[in-house]
Amino acid sequence: MQREHLLTAVLADDTRFSIYRAIAEQPTVAVTVAEVAERSGLHPNVARMHLSKLEQAGLLETALRKKSGGGRPAKLYKLPEHVSTFAFPPRHYELLAALALEILAESSDDDAVQRVCRRAGRGVADAYRRERSLPATLHGHALAAAVQDIAEEQGLLPDIEWHSDGLHIELRNCVFREAAETHPDLSCAIHRAFFRGMIDGLTGDGEGSELVPDGPSMGCGGDECRFSYHGGDDDRGRSCRGAS
Repeated sequence: MQREHLLTAVLADDTRFSIYRAIAEQPTVAVTVAEVAERSGLHPNVARMHLSKLEQAGLLETALRKKSGGGRPAKLYKLPEHVSTFAFPPRHYELLAALALEILAESSDDDAVQRVCRRAGRGVADAYRRERSLPATLHGHALAAAVQDIAEEQGLLPDIEWHSDGLHIELRNCVFREAAETHPDLSCAIHRAFFRGMIDGLTGDGEGSELVPDGPSMGCGGDECRFSYHGGDDDRGRSCRGAS
């Protein structure tokens, strides 16, 4: 319980949370005190204090970068490989997720996985539209805003934009990251089917829609997950290794 209390206290500060959020949006990039201070408009000593508290709570890890001309090495801060999560009272679903993936990997029915995950995504979209009294079909910037909202609620650190050729999606946090380490293709297929079903539910599209990967997913070593969404062929069967 002390761990949960510490995390809650550290992230309760708005400035500290915004610093952590900015670092979490680029999980493979290490930053210095000076960079954080400039980005946040803080005095370096204040930025250092916030970074130290995040490090002490285990939310950030540090390394040293030697300077080419000698002198004191710079301290770098970055997101750990395994980020901290907390709930009160504690709940631990990691084992359940790992077992479920093992079961699916050994006896999966691809059509059933697609069907169940897309149905769940549509359910999320339907609930979102009902809560906000939105029309049955969304398009353009209204669609991008809705996808941004839902993806933000799911903790995906999204950047969603509408262009003339369709929806462009960038997700900077993988909520399946730990599970994806053992079964990346399956984890990515589950998440992609869910996300596609959610967008189908917002647009009213069906089998003609396509969620196309643009580069390797985070589950397969990418820095982020990128997709475009438009009408076309079914995207089932794509592996994350084949998405580049």
